[in-house]
Amino acid sequence: MTTGWGMVDDTGRDDADTSDETEEDLPYYTPPFGREEVPGFLDRLVAHLLAGETREAFTFEGVEVEESQGVWLLPLGGYDPDADESLQPNPPADLVVPEGGFAAYAEEWTEGVRRTLHEAWGAPMVRKPSLVGENQDPEGILDVVLVSVGIPEAEMWDRGDLYCVLVTNWDAEPRQSMLRQAMVVLPREYAVGSLSALLPEEDMHNDLLMNGEHPLELRRRAWLLSTLFGAGEVRLRDVDTPASRFSLQSRSGVTTVWTFTDDGRILVLIQDPTSTFADEAPAQFLAEVAQQHGGEAADVVDSSEREADLAEAWLILAARMLDRVPDDLRALIAARGEDARGAVAEHDLEFRMLGDEPVPVITGAVWFDGAHWCVSPSLMEIGRRNDFGMDDFGFGAAVRQPYRLGGALTLDEMSREGDERRAWFEQVFAACPYPEQDRPSDTDRLGYAVPTSGDHHDLVADIERVTRAWWERSPEDADWADRTFEIGGRGLRDDHGRALRVVLASGERWTVDALQAWADDLIRIMGERWGAAGEIHARNEKTGIDRRSPLTRVMRATGLLTAPLWWVNGHAVAVVAGTPDPSYGDDPEVIIVIARPDAVLDLARGSSPWELRIRSRIISDVSALVGGAPASEPVPWNGPPLAGASLVPDAMRGGFRTGDHFWTWHFTHDGRGLLLSHPTGPDAAARPEPTFEEQLALFGGVPDDLLSLVVDRDQGGFFPVVHREASAPGPAETGGLLPGATTLPAVHAVFWRDDVDWRASEGMLRRVRSALDPDDVDTTNPLETIYAEALGVPQLQWALRMGDRMGPPTLLDAPYASFVFDRVPEREEIEQVYAGLGVFPDLALTGTLNDLLDVVVDAPGYRFLLDAALSNPHADRRRELALWLLDQRLDASSSLSFLSPVNVLFANPTLDAEDEPVLRRLLEKGAIPGPTPVATLPEGHPFVQLLDRDMEETALAPLVRTLLVHGDVDPATPALPDGRSLLTSQPAPSRTDGRGTRSRRRSARSPWAGTSTPRRSRSDER
Repeated sequence: MTTGWGMVDDTGRDDADTSDETEEDLPYYTPPFGREEVPGFLDRLVAHLLAGETREAFTFEGVEVEESQGVWLLPLGGYDPDADESLQPNPPADLVVPEGGFAAYAEEWTEGVRRTLHEAWGAPMVRKPSLVGENQDPEGILDVVLVSVGIPEAEMWDRGDLYCVLVTNWDAEPRQSMLRQAMVVLPREYAVGSLSALLPEEDMHNDLLMNGEHPLELRRRAWLLSTLFGAGEVRLRDVDTPASRFSLQSRSGVTTVWTFTDDGRILVLIQDPTSTFADEAPAQFLAEVAQQHGGEAADVVDSSEREADLAEAWLILAARMLDRVPDDLRALIAARGEDARGAVAEHDLEFRMLGDEPVPVITGAVWFDGAHWCVSPSLMEIGRRNDFGMDDFGFGAAVRQPYRLGGALTLDEMSREGDERRAWFEQVFAACPYPEQDRPSDTDRLGYAVPTSGDHHDLVADIERVTRAWWERSPEDADWADRTFEIGGRGLRDDHGRALRVVLASGERWTVDALQAWADDLIRIMGERWGAAGEIHARNEKTGIDRRSPLTRVMRATGLLTAPLWWVNGHAVAVVAGTPDPSYGDDPEVIIVIARPDAVLDLARGSSPWELRIRSRIISDVSALVGGAPASEPVPWNGPPLAGASLVPDAMRGGFRTGDHFWTWHFTHDGRGLLLSHPTGPDAAARPEPTFEEQLALFGGVPDDLLSLVVDRDQGGFFPVVHREASAPGPAETGGLLPGATTLPAVHAVFWRDDVDWRASEGMLRRVRSALDPDDVDTTNPLETIYAEALGVPQLQWALRMGDRMGPPTLLDAPYASFVFDRVPEREEIEQVYAGLGVFPDLALTGTLNDLLDVVVDAPGYRFLLDAALSNPHADRRRELALWLLDQRLDASSSLSFLSPVNVLFANPTLDAEDEPVLRRLLEKGAIPGPTPVATLPEGHPFVQLLDRDMEETALAPLVRTLLVHGDVDPATPALPDGRSLLTSQPAPSRTDGRGTRSRRRSARSPWAGTSTPRRSRSDER
């Protein structure tokens, strides 16, 4: 058999088989020696490799070995079920099968190899694949091997300069799938380091790091700032390489130390105590060390011990960042220096001992070798592991910004005419011994702030690739090596599947001209490729109202409110570029946003879902009144329960005509909704009825709880339905409601609202996909497909006056009425509908949650409604209303009277144990668990009030328990207005009324009940 590792076949065996077959004919592989010889064989192989083996493929003692990137791979065992003839229905008669089968034989061999290595070399280190960074890329070359082959863990032994790593793994079910066992031999630095250990010298070069500034210009700027704000030029003494040091330190501790050698090389050390590196890298290092030793990071009780560990971790990382700096440059770091007066100059960096070596406390280091700017592999490794850019090491704060890289550093830039210190600045600039150098090109000035992996045409090609691929998969589906969702080498961020965005380029205030020219050139090339751009505005220029969509939210978040926009392969592509409003920041940016067709414009044109709900309810009620249309009604659904309970309030549904279409609406208690349209009138009959399969596809992507509103439901006269054919069962491979549905609405448009936006169903978006040109970039506007008049979308927006005002005069307008109603309604009929909506606070005091939600857009403060809801005598209504209100932004700690919300709830005559979730949510929202400040009698305490209720113990117990536990009520602490504790307050004695009925004293009743609070008599007190 083949090994399954890309190796050639091998016929060696450790024992002779009595059959005439060779191992090429058998479904397993073993090397040509016994398992007890494996350790010695590997030791000899290691010695052979260290002796200088350079071939990419060779045979060693009968075993094929392959090399790639300094890593050697060789098979030690395996099994292939596809080659196992013993598993066939009619195996060959002469096939000799080991006891237990070939799979068991191969498994026994591989386990024997593991045991032999454990006995010979000791217990191994167990290595699991290490994935780092936001993209979860393999950290090192060994991790690449493990991830590529799908190995969950490997066993690793230190064999000196080389490590031996044994990987043994079944592809799937043991003894039924492919078994692979191989040895990976690799250098120590590859085994314990990251992919940065593989970096050749040229990959450390970062020639645009200093934004194209000439080394002499950098020395000029270092001299100027050091002279103006520091000790000036410091010559280093007692060194083999003549050099000068220039330092700059800010009040926040950000420190930059430049060392310029006389032969033209430069070393830059950075220390930014506020950097992301300082905040996160040492702690991450400690966590990784703990994980490598087989456990989680220990919780250190002693904070000083933890601080010492973090400080040592910082030093270790700092030393690693200096590991590839040339030795003669490293020798200059701690060298003694003298200022211009010959005095010893203090070093602006702190040094600490790591072992016997002083190490500077730094967050970054870079150097210029005379030809190239270099960044050490260790610094790149730290960045890759933690998703750090250079600015996370402090480069921006310590180098680029204070030294204005990419911009001019002139006298006028540093000091304006009339400034108090202008004369001093003039003297320093005049005395500078280093001349100003020519300005670099715009491209160099931007440095790595813009993509350098290709030109603008390459960026356009990247965007086209993304817009095509996004129809089939998302960035979350891409594995670590997949660069499909990158533009210019920069990964796109996914905004809940609605928009993809990436900061493609950025700059500083002094490079905004170069960045703008770069962006203008990109936009020009986009226009040449895709045609003239449209324009998207995040704010309505006439009304000043923000437009609400995933795309415009990105724009508003950056402070850049206008952007050119193209349609590319069915998706919107916007270039959000420029310098934002100062309230958002100072740095200019170029952001690419790719948005779904339904994520560009807001279907509701800024109208809130509650506004649409009341308008839909009014139009539906008028339609039912004047034309016999079905009345709006509550409908149960499988939605989310109210917080703290298992109650799921009914949704509301209704419908109305909009010209030649009928729209059915559904609104839920959590602010979501579902809108469906189907054609009506004479033309509807001419349209073919959709098939069940078409409707199944159309409703794709709608959440199951919203689907429960319409799947297999009585349509109630709101929409026609299609039925699944009995012989056509749904697909079993997908979950949810749709696969098992038997009836679906026969509609042409489906829109649903999540907790933020209105969205088109996946089926509607697929209409856009199917209309695209498969052979070339497609720049067709898809809005004409999903918001088409043929689907009734513009008609709905007009009927609901989305983004505009609406009131009774609208409904009485003859053109409007003829479009929506069967006849023009009378004014009295409109007034009747509005009156039927109810008024506050009666809706909360006696109505249902849906009654309140229908008009909640105009409601007074939720806190005002809470006491009314708690007084609602209908138990189910009370709980739904109160729990919904408590899930909104309100503070239950305030009281509207001498009663707290808890008092109001306990005074409700229909209170029972089912109100426990309401009580718990009240306490979580800050309701007072004790008497209000104005309460004067013991029964003002909710605990006393509750015990005074004539309720069964089983009904009281949950409420008492919640009040004590969640209200943090201590019965032994003085809590009553008279200073007594709850333990010393006896429950009121029972008494018999005039009819011989046992009763209990009642505590204060709800103010909504319209009665005063009865006083206790002295005899009652006694």
